[in-house]
Amino acid sequence: MFFGPDRNIGTLGRKARGALLAAIIPLMAACSGTGGQPPAAAEANAVPLACPRVTIPEETREVTRFRASGGRDLTDVMSRAAVLDYTGGCEYGRDGVTVNLNLVLGAERGPATRDTQGAYRYFVAITDPAGRIIAKREFDTTIDFSPNVGRGGSIEELQQQIPLAEGVSAASYGVVVGFQLDPAELEFNRNPQRSF
Repeated sequence: MFFGPDRNIGTLGRKARGALLAAIIPLMAACSGTGGQPPAAAEANAVPLACPRVTIPEETREVTRFRASGGRDLTDVMSRAAVLDYTGGCEYGRDGVTVNLNLVLGAERGPATRDTQGAYRYFVAITDPAGRIIAKREFDTTIDFSPNVGRGGSIEELQQQIPLAEGVSAASYGVVVGFQLDPAELEFNRNPQRSF
């Protein structure tokens, strides 16, 4: 397994210089007011707003590319890639929450090729409090393999904007990331008998 348990992204990450994913989420109505307390007291008693939870489904955490001959053993592997880790955080503003996410991807060349790089596609999706995907976007990336060891890595800097009414927490929303797989790649990942 390449990755530990899912966790809430509670630390602030760098601003994304790369792709921007704008999730269209219906604005949520929120009650405002201080409940009779002075504004400073109400602010001191306010519950801190949490970040959405990031999830990397096990079946989309890795991708294995095979040569076109149709074989599925280790000698047929062109390359493999995995989501190794992530860091990030979120910032609340008047228009909702901005999630900054840095995905750490790793890849290695397989014995069936001498290519110097691998091309992969991954997705980032936003889920609502009921767990439904309400926005999804796919991104392409290329990872160069080191000439000596045939491995490489990439840090993908992303930013997601979730529109919310002011004061509403995004803790019940989610960010789901993984590789965009074709049916054969997904079947391979789901196969409990796979040996590598």
